[in-house]
Amino acid sequence: MSLDAQIAALLKQLPAHVDAADRTVAEHRAGYAELVALRRGTGWAPDPVGSRQDLDVEGVPCVLYRPVGDQPQHVLVYLHGGGWVVGGLDSHEGVARTLCRRTGMAVLAADYRLAPEHGFPAPLEDSLTVTRWAGGQGFVSVSVGGDSAGGCLAAAVALVFRAEGRPLAAQLLVYPALDAAAASASYAQESGYGLEAQDMRWYWDQYAGTHPKDDPLLSPSAAADLRGLAPAVVATVEFDVLRDDGDLYAARLRDAGVRVWSKQYPGLTHGFLGLAPSVVAADVALQEISAALRELVGS
Repeated sequence: MSLDAQIAALLKQLPAHVDAADRTVAEHRAGYAELVALRRGTGWAPDPVGSRQDLDVEGVPCVLYRPVGDQPQHVLVYLHGGGWVVGGLDSHEGVARTLCRRTGMAVLAADYRLAPEHGFPAPLEDSLTVTRWAGGQGFVSVSVGGDSAGGCLAAAVALVFRAEGRPLAAQLLVYPALDAAAASASYAQESGYGLEAQDMRWYWDQYAGTHPKDDPLLSPSAAADLRGLAPAVVATVEFDVLRDDGDLYAARLRDAGVRVWSKQYPGLTHGFLGLAPSVVAADVALQEISAALRELVGS
């Protein structure tokens, strides 16, 4: 399928591409903040929720969004994308709020430490801290999710929770980064859509450092046995270097007997969560993902 017309128009507005290795970390973070503002456009207003609460969860800054109403709530711990280097509570506020409103779940957004100052396993340790904490707060159930780098962290949390025998209602993986080897076919095929293969490999290097790339907690795709993991929602997109890794992981989960809802969205690119609702196809995809997560958790 061809690239979505609305996304194609947005890509034309982006500044000329500069390889990730040719920018400083500070430049990466400033550039990402500008990209978030561009995606939001003028007059951006996030979805309303029932309440918003700033929290310090054992040293990890978080924001808890609760839906309207006083019914017992399920909670989704949300781990933002950004290559483990950029992003935070502000960049993904819109995503967190929309997921809260559309799923009817509370969303606990975590501001985990960033690489390269804090490489593996620090971001995962923070993600585990917040998810374990959520399990003791009286929610009906706890799920974990994230996009891109956050999807990697969410998948790793699910692996740890299985090993610890902790309950986890679902894992939400949106265009997840799952394999530090960065060698799947889509790395070679998809170019010019906002995330280049060499850039993704640079992000992996900032996160992994010298750690072995086949450690499943770094690269969840390296896990030999996926049986007994939490039910999963896995969403990938056609024009993305991470597409094949996500699709393969969904298939492996299903083959291992894990309940999986998965879909590869044609015409969309990496980062589409930040384009809803201004891009119609992205908004529809986010609605479907929210409904799938709600169904998994509810069942």
